[in-house]
Amino acid sequence: MNSCLYFGEVSHHRKSPKKHDLSYQVYMGHLFLDELADIFTGRFFWSIDRSNFGCFFRSDYHRPEIPDLSKAVRNTMSEQLKKEFSGPVSIITHLRTFGYCFNPVSFYFLWNEEKTKPVAMMTEITNTPWGECYSKCFAWESEAENSRMDYEFRKEFHVSPFIGMEVEYDWRFRLPAERFQADMILREKEKTFFTAHLQLSRRPLDGRNLAWALGRFPFMTLNVVRAIYWNALLLRLKGCPFYPHPKHLSDPS
Repeated sequence: MNSCLYFGEVSHHRKSPKKHDLSYQVYMGHLFLDELADIFTGRFFWSIDRSNFGCFFRSDYHRPEIPDLSKAVRNTMSEQLKKEFSGPVSIITHLRTFGYCFNPVSFYFLWNEEKTKPVAMMTEITNTPWGECYSKCFAWESEAENSRMDYEFRKEFHVSPFIGMEVEYDWRFRLPAERFQADMILREKEKTFFTAHLQLSRRPLDGRNLAWALGRFPFMTLNVVRAIYWNALLLRLKGCPFYPHPKHLSDPS
């Protein structure tokens, strides 16, 4: 089985207009979607598309109107990258725990048939508090083991009310293997003002680690939401500018 669990840390570092740092521990599932039927077989507290202490629900993820998540991901990759794709799909994501699921970001990888290297990847971001989803696809062109891909582009989606739209993104991803790393660097007028980092280590998806995940992080996604709103309050109290959603401006230009 190629599916696994990742454990590690999320950290954010704001340099301006006010300095602010946060970090918290997380676990995430790395699930190959063609293995879903077997992933939680014999796991009393885990299930697929059925309520449990921990579970994976198709409706929590990309384009839920398409029953097959792999097909939905490949369709979006084909639409954005102008190329037809086939092959297995995996997702690095938060799972639903105690009936609740929220993912600030999920990472989808399209693999070659041997599952030895990605062909393409997609990030899917959910903004807070609006609950909108945004997907961005990239070709994975590196052949190197433990490869890293870097992508630079202009911000297209309003993610946080404390970050404006006049921003350049620099996203960097390590090939998901024994470790997975994602770094997001934000620049305004060529000056870095914010960075976010996800650093994870692989553990087998077995009974012991599934039990540890539930025991150590029983309210994983609720705690993620709590951290978002608590730090938003701290940013507001520090006097950071508030940027309304562009759709609420009288003149979107």
